[in-house]
Amino acid sequence: MKITKDVQAQARRLLRLCRGADGLLDEERVRRVATAVLERRPRNGLALLTAFTELVRLDCEAHTATITSAVPLSEDEQQRIRTKLDARHAGLHYVWQNDPALIGGLSVRVGDSVTDASLRSRIERLSRI
Repeated sequence: MKITKDVQAQARRLLRLCRGADGLLDEERVRRVATAVLERRPRNGLALLTAFTELVRLDCEAHTATITSAVPLSEDEQQRIRTKLDARHAGLHYVWQNDPALIGGLSVRVGDSVTDASLRSRIERLSRI
């Protein structure tokens, strides 16, 4: 299915309608907009919903912080990380993961930005020299 520039523009307008006063997506508004599009069945409705869904997915990814550590973090450590990330990014959702292969340290991913402060990445960088 081809998504035209016009359909993309409509999807972006719908996404703007779903933002709250704080600039973040409101889940209930997203549901109402998707339901309204389904009920009205506009021309190119499937393409519009596909483009809208993709924009919502990308926005959710941009507001999700995935923190991967070698060992489970304590509540105090998690709170310190949240405080630092909240100062830079508004409205983040946090996903905490453990990966013993990191050996030590953390890897933090927020949207497309990755900060890898793990021991594994340092060893890999040293081995390339």
